[in-house]
Amino acid sequence: MSLANEEYGKVIRTYRGKGNLKLKNDNELPCQITIQQVETGLIYITCKLAPKVAQATSLIQSIMNFSTQEIENVYGKTKDGMCFKSQEKLYIIHAEIALFSNKSSRLRLLAQEVELWSENKDHAKYYKFSVVNFEFTGNHTAKKVIQDGPKQVEQFSRNLVLKTPWGIAVVNPMPDYDDLIRRIKAQKGISVTCEVIVELSVSMGLREVASKLDELCRLLSLSRGTKITWINAEEYIEDGKACEIIIRNAVAWPFSSFPLIYPRELSDTALFIEKAYPTYLKLRDRYNLDVAIEQYLDAKRETAYLETRGLAAVALIDSLQQLYASENGFAEIVKCFGQKRNMVREGMKSMMKSAFPAIKDDELHEVLQKLPELNRRSFLNLLKKWVYALGLQIPDSELTAVKDTRNSLAHKICFKSTDQKGKKREYFRLINLIDQVFLKLLGYDGRFIGINLDTLRFERNMLNHDGSIRKQERV
Repeated sequence: MSLANEEYGKVIRTYRGKGNLKLKNDNELPCQITIQQVETGLIYITCKLAPKVAQATSLIQSIMNFSTQEIENVYGKTKDGMCFKSQEKLYIIHAEIALFSNKSSRLRLLAQEVELWSENKDHAKYYKFSVVNFEFTGNHTAKKVIQDGPKQVEQFSRNLVLKTPWGIAVVNPMPDYDDLIRRIKAQKGISVTCEVIVELSVSMGLREVASKLDELCRLLSLSRGTKITWINAEEYIEDGKACEIIIRNAVAWPFSSFPLIYPRELSDTALFIEKAYPTYLKLRDRYNLDVAIEQYLDAKRETAYLETRGLAAVALIDSLQQLYASENGFAEIVKCFGQKRNMVREGMKSMMKSAFPAIKDDELHEVLQKLPELNRRSFLNLLKKWVYALGLQIPDSELTAVKDTRNSLAHKICFKSTDQKGKKREYFRLINLIDQVFLKLLGYDGRFIGINLDTLRFERNMLNHDGSIRKQERV
């Protein structure tokens, strides 16, 4: 019943037990159940139905006819006594149906999430999360004692300690961390690279802690320019036994090696999280930062076309600029324009009829609908005011070049340049601007990775408090 690794990926978790398939018509089918999660986060549930069960249900006919999904959920109890239940939608991906024999039938389902829990739950001691695609260097030496045959051996590793508004997150590398990082970089893959141990400063349940890990992973994703997320979570009690587990098929993209904060420096990531996290919480809803960060990752995704990434970048610049300008009141040219809108409308209407006597009513109506746009600053002027308001020191010549690239991508779906080097320079110019905007918006001043537009090489720079940049070294 177990998955074949070469077909589905490396299995990292397996739970076996007995339970039921609950159908949407409220019928329930008893079966043996195996739940497995692979390293990409995908969750497969294999259900083994006894011959008489398979032959007695209309579900089999539905599967054979490829009709709509009829399974509501899968639930039961594992061999070690934990209850489990699938959450959200289930998809049938494979079926072995034995209608006229004594063989068992099997269904393989793709699940979105499965929750497991102990019926007698005690007070939680700590929480542990498996996180994919996070590359890091530890800032703290940790010792672990392992059993090697009859001997106990001390092992030393470096973990990363992150201070957050809700407590401490200790990031421990997987035992084969170096090999994992090399592999996902070479293959643009997805894999669990670390476990995060959460030590809370306030009391929370597993779901609440998981939402905090979502926040932390989002900021870590921003810092690395690649999607970082957790795919399973465990709540542990005093005796070191998990009392609640969540495994989820999280959206995890292929690894991209395009960091904003240098992963090999001991202190940079911890400093970034400590400085940016409180501001992120304060501004998250105001600037829709969760979606903005996801779009930022789209713009940095190495498996997408350069033009596609450029389009994502200019759309993000437009959105963040408009949100910030509206929030801070400099999007309009004339402040009281809205109060005089009717007067301007009547004047424009009279002028248009005088200048174009043959104009149709629907054409005039469409022209008058665009009146608010007359009072909007040009993209370039808005860009200059935005950068100045944030406190960034970016030359006007660079902002003009950003405007030219934005217009070309927005209107022609291509870069202004025709050669590959010129296209890359335009793309990296957009990324440099977005990087600095995010850092300044989140109140971070410190070291970050930028792209030298002359050499197109990565450099480790210093963003000063006054918005100026001091170049330091190549990476």
